[in-house]
Amino acid sequence: MKPRSPSAEHDAAGTSEFVALAAMDGLAGLLAGTTDVQTILDNVANKVCDVLQIEASLIRLLNAETGELVIRATHNLSDAFLLKGPVRLQDSPIDAAAFAGQTVYVADMTTDPRVIYPDETRAEAIVSALCVPLTYRGRSVGIVRVYSNRPRVFTGFEAALLRAMASQAAAAVVNATLYAERLEARVMQRQVRYAAEIQRRMLPGKAPAHERISFGYVYEPSLEVGGDFYDFIELPGGNVGVAIADVVGKGVPAALMMASVRAALRAHAHSIFDINQIVSLVNQQVCRDTAIHEFATLFYGVFSADSRQLTYCNAGHDAPLVLRGEAVFRLETGGLVLGVAATESYQRDVVDLRAGDVVAFYTDGVTDVMNFNGETFGRERLIESLQRNRAADPRTMVRQVLWEVSRFAGLTERPDDMTLVVAKVLGA
Repeated sequence: MKPRSPSAEHDAAGTSEFVALAAMDGLAGLLAGTTDVQTILDNVANKVCDVLQIEASLIRLLNAETGELVIRATHNLSDAFLLKGPVRLQDSPIDAAAFAGQTVYVADMTTDPRVIYPDETRAEAIVSALCVPLTYRGRSVGIVRVYSNRPRVFTGFEAALLRAMASQAAAAVVNATLYAERLEARVMQRQVRYAAEIQRRMLPGKAPAHERISFGYVYEPSLEVGGDFYDFIELPGGNVGVAIADVVGKGVPAALMMASVRAALRAHAHSIFDINQIVSLVNQQVCRDTAIHEFATLFYGVFSADSRQLTYCNAGHDAPLVLRGEAVFRLETGGLVLGVAATESYQRDVVDLRAGDVVAFYTDGVTDVMNFNGETFGRERLIESLQRNRAADPRTMVRQVLWEVSRFAGLTERPDDMTLVVAKVLGA
């Protein structure tokens, strides 16, 4: 720490009221309109030394996660002193008292037992110190210290002045931080909108053309982006693949995983005939690309060109429903959810279809919707709704079922994405 020049020595009368008012006004001017936290802290560290005619200053902000008071701005202190080691709030009685709202005066830093780095302090030629909190609306965010290289007694007016300047700085820091967070939130929101737009482009824009099967579909994410997906894959020979999946979680992470599952499925669907082998390869890729707690359910089936058969494999997904008259069949054959075991073996099954059959693929966001009484919509209500509306074309069916789900839930919040795909086998 370099000593001040004799012309700048603090006068015995202390800091005058005129100087104080000019200092506060000057600091306000420096901070007005400044949105960069570092600039604010640097200005304050310099200004307090000028106003109090003191040799050095130090500003630390609290890292709430680690409990460390991190150096953010200094004036006239050596690198050796600044690099002496970390200062945790709970280990420093001086800083802890200041952070709690006290004004802490230390007459001699070289002998005071509360000083946690006495040797480094002595080497820096620090003698007296004053420590105050950076407090905004009753909440401390850090501390300000000023140091003298000779014994010095601070007047009550000087202590109050330092506190006022620290409070002014704290307000500017908090406001600048909030401003930065708002900007970051806007950027993030734009990124989410872009992600939602990309995700919407991944979903089919229209149902596939099939001579004997008609399709309807609806997808409603609970957030701007979601983890559900459905897909139609037009295959050689007039066959049509239908996929529906549900990724664990919600929002952008789930949407990214959804995109990965979709890409893996499409990469293998055209080149491999065996559906269980396709799902096995998708599972292996998901296991490679995801963390241990990430997984997805997937149902993939292929309608034959003559509409007489549906060949499928179910990887832990809510079993699609086949409605034939009053009877209902569930499509359950397959294996574990994707992403759990790379060596999992999957089975396939074949369902013979008849004219008038309705096949409904859905995610648990449809059946798990709750009403005000805590009841879920459930599979049985879904079946009843499908049966009531089965005379309509599939596009009307899915809209009508979704309306009944929404009416059941009322104003309760939807916890998950909702996806429903309906295929209806037409007559010859």
